[in-house]
Amino acid sequence: MKKQEFKKVNQTFSIPLDVSNDLHFFVKKREMSQFVSEALRKELLCKKEDLKKHYLAANKDEGQIEEMNNWEGALEDGSNDW
Repeated sequence: MKKQEFKKVNQTFSIPLDVSNDLHFFVKKREMSQFVSEALRKELLCKKEDLKKHYLAANKDEGQIEEMNNWEGALEDGSNDW
């Protein structure tokens, strides 16, 4: 199976010394970019899933739904003022 190619950008950021030491110990120099990209991709997927759960929970919250409807009504009432 062929790997999917992505455009790449260089990023500059700081990491703690212990993380850097472990990275250099466990990952070959030529594989570091791929390793870091995969680790970030995995963590970002977790963040996306967490955000999705919160949105779904908010959509089920009756108080939240009522407030959203109140705001939509207020916005519609004020839309003729423009």
